[in-house]
Amino acid sequence: MKRTKYMTGLLMCLFSIGMMAVVSPSLAADTPSVVVGRVYYIEGELLRYVPETNDWVAVVRDTPFGTEDTLFTGSRGLGELIAPNGTWIRIGNSTQIQFIALDMDFSEMDVATGVARIYNKSTNTIIKVTCPFGYVLADPGTVFDFYVGENSVEVLALIGKVSFIHSATNARYDALAGSPSILVDQQQVTSGNGMPDPDWDRWNVRREGFWAMKTRETGRSAEYLPPNLRNDAYILEENGRWENVYYEGESRWLWQPTTVAVGWRPFSVGRWTDYYGDQCWVPAEPFGYTTHHYGNWVHVSNSWYWAPPVVGVRVGLPLLDVGFYWYPGRVSWIHRGAYVGWVPLAPREMYYSHRYWGGPYAGVVTNANIAQININIGNYAYANQAVVVNQDSFYSVNNYSNVQVTNINNTTIVNDYSAAPVVNETVVNNYTTNTQRYNYTNATVAEKPHNAVVDRIQYNKTIIQEGRVENAVVAQERVKRTEAGRINQGARVEPPKSTNYIVPASKVNQPKSELKLQQRAIKSSGNGARQGRQPQQQMPDQTGRTERVSPARPDQTEKTSPERKQPGSQPQQQMPDQTGRTERVSPARPDQTEKTSPDRTQQGRQPQQEVPGQTGRTERVSPPKPDQTQKASPERKQPGSQPQQQMPAQTGRTERVSPPRPEQTEQVSPDRTQQGRQPQQEVPGQTGRTERVSPPKPDQTQKASPEHKQPGSQPQQQMPAQTGRTERVSPAKPAQTEKASPDGTVPEKPDARKKNNQPEK
Repeated sequence: MKRTKYMTGLLMCLFSIGMMAVVSPSLAADTPSVVVGRVYYIEGELLRYVPETNDWVAVVRDTPFGTEDTLFTGSRGLGELIAPNGTWIRIGNSTQIQFIALDMDFSEMDVATGVARIYNKSTNTIIKVTCPFGYVLADPGTVFDFYVGENSVEVLALIGKVSFIHSATNARYDALAGSPSILVDQQQVTSGNGMPDPDWDRWNVRREGFWAMKTRETGRSAEYLPPNLRNDAYILEENGRWENVYYEGESRWLWQPTTVAVGWRPFSVGRWTDYYGDQCWVPAEPFGYTTHHYGNWVHVSNSWYWAPPVVGVRVGLPLLDVGFYWYPGRVSWIHRGAYVGWVPLAPREMYYSHRYWGGPYAGVVTNANIAQININIGNYAYANQAVVVNQDSFYSVNNYSNVQVTNINNTTIVNDYSAAPVVNETVVNNYTTNTQRYNYTNATVAEKPHNAVVDRIQYNKTIIQEGRVENAVVAQERVKRTEAGRINQGARVEPPKSTNYIVPASKVNQPKSELKLQQRAIKSSGNGARQGRQPQQQMPDQTGRTERVSPARPDQTEKTSPERKQPGSQPQQQMPDQTGRTERVSPARPDQTEKTSPDRTQQGRQPQQEVPGQTGRTERVSPPKPDQTQKASPERKQPGSQPQQQMPAQTGRTERVSPPRPEQTEQVSPDRTQQGRQPQQEVPGQTGRTERVSPPKPDQTQKASPEHKQPGSQPQQQMPAQTGRTERVSPAKPAQTEKASPDGTVPEKPDARKKNNQPEK
């Protein structure tokens, strides 16, 4: 039903909003569109290499990335990158990644150093990830970690199976989820410990938790968005609403932003940046990326609405999903003297650019034909909605709303301004010399990668320019023909170590020999003990749906019992309850152990005991913590607190009765048998429930009688209530103790007797 509604509504939009189009005559009908990814999330600093200036600029969220782009995270940087073909990439700190190819069925990238987690979330895309030691090929539905150092590389499959092709031996090695990883250097291939780096894994789990929560907030937006844009359904739900709008003779479902200021217009809150010669919009609004790079804005009844890309029909061609058509920013350019402006394009108006970004009504501009392109500003539907600013603000602000020219109207624009297909020296007089046009933010970059990393960038650029990039079919066939290699379990391969190439900006060109570039292990767990989280395994549930089952983390493990010939606490025991469900009974932690009495044969605290409740469910009974111990009575022949006693309640449930803490003991009056304050007594209340009756506070104590000749407080006594429930009787606090005389009695305190209204003897 939803699919029928979606198709009906979108096909209606097709004919009215102009997505039924004929490709520009200047373009070949089979010209492929460019696939562009998105920097979705950043922690710390992420930099982009600018080939035109041989420099690095800071990247912000919602920055595009595509073929030839190189990104580098800072020393404490993390990033999440998403491509519309189902390729999801997360990169850790000090990681260099370069994109060699992005197509709808194929992604190829190079990780020169650092760590990356690659998700293939598509149904038909093949992912190839290269490094100096070889490459990985990942089929749909797989997830793997890639740890690339200067000495070695480790491939760890988390979901599914991936294949690694070793460049030195030209052999194939398969890594499977739940199995040891593949550890490779220039000559040898062996097995790794199969464990991800713990900190890196925890960050990825947090990001997965974010997406698990947001994908449930789809609302109506999921019905009107094409599949490759549905990740942003929650953003549209949070920042706007869908309205049934009468447009061009029919009712349409269009989206309207509700978190914008009065008088808002598209392409006003954000900034323009130069992206391979074309002006790319970098939004400063949460909903800005999808709505400004896909679909169209339409102006109806003095309000702006966004029409999403739809499943359309082109004359003579079968159904075509145009949802993946990406544009840097569908506007036309106007200029006059020191001013530059842009007009949002209506659905059927031509968009010009230096690259063919794909989609209907797109034209390519070259130096040869730019003079032949004549544009009549008066023909633009939204000319009176143009945003005009001074040229000085064009590449220097992140919000044009505060700097745009306001005293301008349609007549002024048509009569006084000239139109241009693209931005060049004619539109902005210092365009070629102004390097600010490559900036995504005005923030100063204090640290940048050393210039030594550019060698790998140039190597990959040569592969792209010479057309040596593979496609999905060729890459798959090549791996299938590659013979399987044999892992050498006895080989010694050092875990991956990377050099931190992030240096102060002033030292990027300084010789490496003069710098102290630090080297570190990429994985904190190394290749030894199995530290970190085990790879998730897949277990089908009753519905046949596969769920991930995570093993316990090693930092939560405990030492085994003496039966396993290893010191530490006893292992957990399992007791089934009435339902047959098994519960774990945890042993005491080592930092909570105390010395036992001489009649015990093992040092450490007694393990928890289990007693059945009325329901048959086993419960744990914990001993006291070591900081709560006190001297024991002579019968136990060893200092220390008496063990807790257990009294069954009517329900059969056993409760713990804790002894007093040593710092809470005080000396008792002479008429008591032991030094210390009298314990609380229990009396039945009117309801039959036993209540505790507290003794007077320490400043109200009396002199003790001489009958008791042993210092120390009596342990807590337990009185069962009518319900059979045992309650604790707490002793006094130590800060209130008094010094005893040599014969064991407490010196007389007249003021204490007066306070307690006690008669003097």
